[in-house]
Amino acid sequence: MFKKYADEMMDFVKKIEADGPRLPGSDEEKAACKKIQGEILDRTGLSSKTENFMFAPVAGIGAIYRLGWACLIALFVYYIGGLYGTILAGAGYIGIMTFVGMQIIRYTAKWDWLFKHEKADNIITELPPVDGETKYTVFLTAHYDSSWCWKLSLKNPTMAIPKTAYGVLSAIAMIGVCIVRACNEWGVFGYGNSYTAVRIVTMLLPLLFIPGFIFITQYTSMDKTLASPGAMDNLSGIGCNMMLMKYFKEHPEDMPKGMRLVDVGFAAEEASLKGSLAFLAAHRNDGTFDNAYVINVDSIADPDHFEAIIGDFLQGTKFDKHLGDLVIESMKDCGIENPKKMYNPVGGCDSTPFCNAGIRTITVAAQNPTTTYYYHTCKDTSDRIDVSTFEKGLEVVYTLVKKIAAEEEAK
Repeated sequence: MFKKYADEMMDFVKKIEADGPRLPGSDEEKAACKKIQGEILDRTGLSSKTENFMFAPVAGIGAIYRLGWACLIALFVYYIGGLYGTILAGAGYIGIMTFVGMQIIRYTAKWDWLFKHEKADNIITELPPVDGETKYTVFLTAHYDSSWCWKLSLKNPTMAIPKTAYGVLSAIAMIGVCIVRACNEWGVFGYGNSYTAVRIVTMLLPLLFIPGFIFITQYTSMDKTLASPGAMDNLSGIGCNMMLMKYFKEHPEDMPKGMRLVDVGFAAEEASLKGSLAFLAAHRNDGTFDNAYVINVDSIADPDHFEAIIGDFLQGTKFDKHLGDLVIESMKDCGIENPKKMYNPVGGCDSTPFCNAGIRTITVAAQNPTTTYYYHTCKDTSDRIDVSTFEKGLEVVYTLVKKIAAEEEAK
């Protein structure tokens, strides 16, 4: 049913992928926006529009490698500055971990003002109801930007998480070491042998943390030649949604009555979900999301790992339970054995802003959840993806849309 659409989806992915990475806020992301709009018009006959927003591209994961260098600088200050250097270094490590918690783990954007801002555009394409009357809206969403290279994963996927954890724990440990050393210099632990023992330990122990800080400097690379072309993450989602729009335009008899279908391509997802946050902010109070469903498609590539992403663990979000059940039903209806429900273990996906706003949302994925050589690396290319996986992804999302439509019709 979707074979020709899957073939065209692959052709689209290869065409955009050939232009290289699309880092958030980059000229390449801006060029891709225009090219994708042209592809939408040529392939579907539908005109799209854009909505621009301002954001700080490297105020999130793009800053991680800088934090590794900041940790090394703070350690240098710790060793050469005596008591005052210890206090300054401790304050630095507290600031670094506060930044990590607010910007990289929780996506608060509270520190975005410290970074250079750029403009980006979301792409919106609409297919109105066949009978002209909108009773509900289904949003098909995906992001078209790609990621900086996670060098640790590219070099050794098995050790990427342990090395990252080592660096993070080293920074946390240094806060404690700074406190102990400062207290020792103030005589809290007494003088004599106890003073000397603590001083020796607090001078030698931080040396063990240097490798961890170096690992963090290697977390991401600003080198565009190493950045991800993003075939899986997430041209696959953009292509999937575009082809579903094309299918329903070409088959109006199969278009559910009363359903408005809106395809939104988000920019800057890799910069802490800035595109989806901007789209939500622009339309939260204008009725756009009245009786709406948001189906986020993020990475369709690994046939043995079709999943309903039911929440972002670090963001503290739980997506719509019923939609999660419908995704699993849809996958089983499409012949997928043992589809999984899972929480996104790190980072966040574009369902989270809508979930926080009380809008029904779910994320559909087919991606190996373990650390791989191709996730957020230059190896995320289309040559490792079989077109049959695209076909299955199209079928799953189509089936989900039809299940939503059946429930709306039964109301």
